[in-house]
Amino acid sequence: MNAVSLVLLLVELVCLASGSQTPLTLSLDNGADNWDKEPDADATGNRIFNSASELLQLWPGTVVVQGHSLAPCIIPAGHIFYHGRGNKYMPNEPEWLAFDFEHSYFFAWGRDPHVLTLAAKRPLRILNFDGLSAHLSGETQTIIMYGEVRQGHIPTHEISNRLCTWAAQHGIDGFIRMEEHFELIECDFASSFELLESLRIIPQDERTKDERRIPGERVKRPDGWIGSLPTNSQKEVDVAGKWHDRAPGETRVRVQYDKFVSFYDPAVTSLVESRRGKPREQQNLTTLSRADAQMKLAELEAALARPWDAGSGVDWASVLHVVVERYGERLELLAHTLNSTTRSSYEIAYKARQQVLMMLTPHFTIEDTPGSGVGSNKAWLAPVVQRCASMQTRGLPPNGLLSPQEVLLRGAVEDVMNEICRRLARMFALAYDIEEESEKINASSVASAMLAEVTDLMTWLDWTQVWVKCKPACTIEELCLIPGHTPFGGGGDRRNPKCVRKPNA
Repeated sequence: MNAVSLVLLLVELVCLASGSQTPLTLSLDNGADNWDKEPDADATGNRIFNSASELLQLWPGTVVVQGHSLAPCIIPAGHIFYHGRGNKYMPNEPEWLAFDFEHSYFFAWGRDPHVLTLAAKRPLRILNFDGLSAHLSGETQTIIMYGEVRQGHIPTHEISNRLCTWAAQHGIDGFIRMEEHFELIECDFASSFELLESLRIIPQDERTKDERRIPGERVKRPDGWIGSLPTNSQKEVDVAGKWHDRAPGETRVRVQYDKFVSFYDPAVTSLVESRRGKPREQQNLTTLSRADAQMKLAELEAALARPWDAGSGVDWASVLHVVVERYGERLELLAHTLNSTTRSSYEIAYKARQQVLMMLTPHFTIEDTPGSGVGSNKAWLAPVVQRCASMQTRGLPPNGLLSPQEVLLRGAVEDVMNEICRRLARMFALAYDIEEESEKINASSVASAMLAEVTDLMTWLDWTQVWVKCKPACTIEELCLIPGHTPFGGGGDRRNPKCVRKPNA
């Protein structure tokens, strides 16, 4: 074993020892309510779960803009990309590519506007920065560039040059960042892409009339063209971006979860105090120590040095998605029911009990009953919570067969499942005897307590891809967007999006 291999091995062992997040374990041996313990205030399993489950989905990164992960990915051979520019030639230096034509068309400026269509001629190894990383939150990319977090404006040429210098040392072909759509920074076009066509595209209508962007470069209308040309090209980028808002997200990119690196890892201690008690929007990397930055960068580089086709085989994308899919809408319905103002307290509590019971039904057996002692006793629910909490991970390989990054993901899934199941059990215990005719049962108090439980759970989970949306839903002629959001900044209430009219609708 050479020195480099030994260093990489030691980094892996350190990550495995310090980076794995131990989930709350359930014991049936002692205590009435041993399963019912609050998560530690500084625990980050829910945030690791958020970061991993939201990858390559546009909407979550638009709502919570600060990125916290580095995700190696593969783009399979044959996928088509686009590049808008002022001439017909393929770039010979690092440049930006668009996943959809509409995004590249906006950048087809000058008197000779072209859109190049390119195909990946081999599987490409890509590093994805999560969050709104192209402008509002590019902290993770500065760790790659400088080995530490830096803030402030960085010229685009410096970003691409520094990133690509690092990429050449670690077998990376490019980087994915997000604005109102995903973009790919490609480092070496000749190595990665085949030019399929370079079309001198018809100009955008407003650019035949406006010289302000590039004085003297106003585009001429095509000879013989009658009527208007394409308009609102910038707004059409929003239209294309919305195609990738939620799961399955941008499917032309495949995340390599066995190499996923998160700055919510409990091993990163310099961020704990700065994010304590703050909503996710206010959690960032500004207090990340250089030592922690270097530790995570070394972890990433060690993960990249491992073979890309020798993972555990676990389909982490589906493991994560199934959890959100199974509980997202059901918890939303439960909160809606408990917030009802048109039903009686008894009807609310009764329906809520049924909804909770359906979520727990896969984990009940005929032996799981409280017997004669209901009251405040919840110990009888311990086996139910245990089965529920392990539902998504009990079939996974042992930790020894997982990468350090997968061990972290497993712990995050277990933490999230445990809290979901714990809260459901608490709510079921509250409403268990609601159908009994007894003056001792106060349906209003039961419903209020259940509402507090589901509200706290949904706040802790913070599944923006499910619960942050336009209410009422937009019409076919509208887009759901965050007020004040622009390609080069952001504003408005990011938790309160609004319907805006689609371009040309």
